[in-house]
Amino acid sequence: MSAAVAGRPLLRGLALANDFAVLRALHGEALVQKVVARLTPEQRRDFETGFLPARWYEEDVQARLAAVVLEELGVQPVVRLGVAIVRYHVSRTQRFLARIAGPRRLLQRSAGLWSYWRDTGRLSIEQLDERSARVAVLDNPTVARPGYAWLYGGASAYLVYLSGARRLHLHTDSADPLRVVATLRWGDGPAAGPDFVDIDAQVESLP
Repeated sequence: MSAAVAGRPLLRGLALANDFAVLRALHGEALVQKVVARLTPEQRRDFETGFLPARWYEEDVQARLAAVVLEELGVQPVVRLGVAIVRYHVSRTQRFLARIAGPRRLLQRSAGLWSYWRDTGRLSIEQLDERSARVAVLDNPTVARPGYAWLYGGASAYLVYLSGARRLHLHTDSADPLRVVATLRWGDGPAAGPDFVDIDAQVESLP
């Protein structure tokens, strides 16, 4: 898949390789094959050949994966999968992320992480204080598709957890596809409502 393909948001192959490795480890081959069945013929060929880490592929593959997990298992397992994917990745590749101390420092670097992995859209830190943050993905409607904001939110939240945040909760809002918002609250900040997902619990549930 060439990065020159017009109109298709692209994602690095390493992200997709990690996605499927973790999905298989957590939920088995049957769910992996349900995702594969949703791919386009071209995407399926890429999967069967193996995603090359430095090559660009359609971000649509990750969005389809998130949609299947949402349909089969629900919101919290999608978030848990996002958490697990980043835990897997950090342990193998970008270990420097584990050395960033404090949620504020981590979030201040997040825009650079977005542009490393994706060729479409941008990340904006709309609000950041000692106990909460509001982060928006702008101009990438793919992220607004079913389940995808929760997958990305879970992945991002795990980095905040890794930087030292505890009692961490996540909520996402995909009502505007050009501005998908993740709200994070941690520590003794504002109480998280029932529509927030407990990130500490997702981390603790992983094998």
